[in-house]
Amino acid sequence: MTSTIGSFDEQSQTSRDPQDPIPTPWESFSAIAELIYRHKVGVVVERGTPETSLGTDLAVYAAEAGIPTLLCTQRRPPHVPPLLLVDTHAHPTSSRINERLQAQHRGKEFGFLVVEDYERMSPDEYPYVDRYDPIDDLDYEPPTPAEELLRAVQMLKTSVPSLFTTALPTTPDTSRSLLETFPAEHPASVLTDACKPVLTLHRTDLRTVQARVDLSSTPGAQLVTLLWPTVPAMRTLAELRQSLTAYGAAGDRDSFDTELDAVALDDLDQISGIVQTYRQRVIQRTAAAILPAQATDDPDDHQG
Repeated sequence: MTSTIGSFDEQSQTSRDPQDPIPTPWESFSAIAELIYRHKVGVVVERGTPETSLGTDLAVYAAEAGIPTLLCTQRRPPHVPPLLLVDTHAHPTSSRINERLQAQHRGKEFGFLVVEDYERMSPDEYPYVDRYDPIDDLDYEPPTPAEELLRAVQMLKTSVPSLFTTALPTTPDTSRSLLETFPAEHPASVLTDACKPVLTLHRTDLRTVQARVDLSSTPGAQLVTLLWPTVPAMRTLAELRQSLTAYGAAGDRDSFDTELDAVALDDLDQISGIVQTYRQRVIQRTAAAILPAQATDDPDDHQG
């Protein structure tokens, strides 16, 4: 589910209000996620579905939109825009992420944080443990893994919009709350205390995703059907050519090859720009598949 918005020119970007929501490729998702100032948003997906790469897709998209973004993931994306900093540490601590966020990236302050498979996180230390005396502190109980995970998220000292994802091995049950489905120590359940809102995503077909929106760990949720088409993988030139053949407009595949053939091999910026332009064409045409058929079936409807 790769997403991009074309080549990025850092010098051409205008200043952005940090209170503005983070843009995403999917308007319906943007509306319910509310990736805004001081918000921590959790997302639960099914592993192996297109939504598994949601965190990376949003991080790449935001960086290409001119927002310095920190992405913590174990899998480095094939395309890393200039304003995207990728941290592939297997078990990032709170202090490690805080240090990254406090440092500027290419002379700009970070505006977005994404942590994929957030259960990899850990807090740095428990000051009380250092003072623990097993004789005097008989009532002391060491923190559980769930408490450690929650503390790791809470110890992040940032006000930028943040997204935390976790993937399930099975299809999420959007008819029940996460706490009804999983034990309290499960990472998906911990999200309900760490983030507001928590979105549980279940792809129902190639065009739509059902989202359960939980605003807190208390009962009560909203079910929303999102128009969210799948996007073909375009990680290599071969995959991009295949996508242009299957989803592009007539002549896109031939014009792509023609433009590439005319570029010098050492002109990497122009090659990258051509690639991003044609990837965006595929994304736009794939997204157009969600529009109602009647919008184009009767041209007379648009005549006075």
